[in-house]
Amino acid sequence: MSSFLRPLAYRHRWIYDTVTAVSSLSVGGVQRLRGLGLEVMKARLQPGAAVLDLCCGSGEAAAPWLSAGFNVTGLDVSPLALNLAASRHPDLQRVEGLAEAPPFADAAFDAIQLSVALHEFPRQEREIVLRQCLRLLRPGGWLVLVDLHPAGPWLRLPQWLFCALFETDTATAMLEDDLPSQLRGLGFNQVEQELLAGEALQRITACRPTARPPGEQ
Repeated sequence: MSSFLRPLAYRHRWIYDTVTAVSSLSVGGVQRLRGLGLEVMKARLQPGAAVLDLCCGSGEAAAPWLSAGFNVTGLDVSPLALNLAASRHPDLQRVEGLAEAPPFADAAFDAIQLSVALHEFPRQEREIVLRQCLRLLRPGGWLVLVDLHPAGPWLRLPQWLFCALFETDTATAMLEDDLPSQLRGLGFNQVEQELLAGEALQRITACRPTARPPGEQ
C-alpha cells in the first residue's frame, strides 16, 4: 500500500524531482546520489564494460555510466519511463521487462546497478530479483545497489515521514532486513556495505564468485 502522494509525484514530474532533490542533500545533491553506483565501480571495471541498470526508470542513474564510457542497458517495466529515457539519454539501450524475469542470457553483464529501486519489491520478489542479478552477472562481475537503510537518530523522523508519504510498505519491510546477509546467503561474495546520509542510505557492492560453490550444478 502507498499514500495518494506517491502516484501524484510520478504523474507530476516536478513533485518527484523536488522530493529527489531534497532527499539527496545529505549525500551532496542529486548528481552525487545518481552517481553513487559508478563511484565505487569505475575502477573495478574495464572501459566499455557491459552494465545493466535494473529498474532504470527514465535513465538518470544510468547517465553517469554512459558519460564514463560504459555500454549500458536499462531495463524497466514502464514504457512511459523508457520513452522518457530515450529522449533524455539516447545512448542508453532500453529494454522493457520485469526485473523478476529479465529477458537476458546468463552471464550477460559485467556489472548491475540497482539505484534506489530494490525497496519497491516485496520480500519474496526482492529475493527473486537478487537471484536474477546473480544469474545475469559474469563470474567476477559486480552488483552495486544503493537503497534505504534505517537512519540514525538525526534523520530517523524525516525518513519515517518520507516513507509514509512517498513510499510503499515494501520500503518499511526492507528497512527491517539485513541485505548484506541476504546477498551472502544467495551466493554472492566480497559483500561490502557503506552507510551514507546519516545512515539513511546504504551502498552495497557484491561479487558473483568466479567458481561455483560446492554442490552447485
